[in-house]
Amino acid sequence: MQAHISIIDQHRLAGLQDGVYSIAMTLLVLELKLPALPEPLTDALLWSALVSIWPKLLTWLLSFWVLAKYWIGDVRALASFNTVNGILLRLSLTRLALVSLLPFSTALIGEHGSHIAGAAIYAGHLFLIAAALVTRHTYLLLHPDIVTWPNPEAASEATVQTWGNMICCAAALGLAFLSPGYNMLALVPMLFAGFLYKIWPRRAAPNAA
Repeated sequence: MQAHISIIDQHRLAGLQDGVYSIAMTLLVLELKLPALPEPLTDALLWSALVSIWPKLLTWLLSFWVLAKYWIGDVRALASFNTVNGILLRLSLTRLALVSLLPFSTALIGEHGSHIAGAAIYAGHLFLIAAALVTRHTYLLLHPDIVTWPNPEAASEATVQTWGNMICCAAALGLAFLSPGYNMLALVPMLFAGFLYKIWPRRAAPNAA
């Protein structure tokens, strides 16, 4: 009986996963608000106010892109699961909990990105999300019976991307204490990891004799 209780329908987890991601991605935009404007309002004041929110706009774009990338990866991963056991469920819920908090850390860095605390908390938050993904991927590699990779290269590509994401986030976290704000540049490679993997030259497998 206990074995059956520990298994959950993949469609239910997919529904929860889509809901958490969609809400988190929507909440990100709520921080894009203009500051209080004096009356009478002039075009110059309005343009100045619009320019002043560019750090928030950049952090919104970065967070949205990161969440979109992670959502695509989670959808593909869930589709490859043969079953969702108790451990995979806990790992998925932990990851979704961290995703649901991203609007808070995004708002924090949008307001205080030039301070060490704001930059470090945001980068640390992304590091925790990436670490949760690495943990799940490592578990899948150790238990090949619960996952069916769509193609022979899928496992190695996922390994490169998951560890690459965590390394980029760790670099951004470390740089936050040296150059807050600019430390986010360390995250740029993770946004293009899939593309870089596909174009990176790899040694062809030897032909069978």
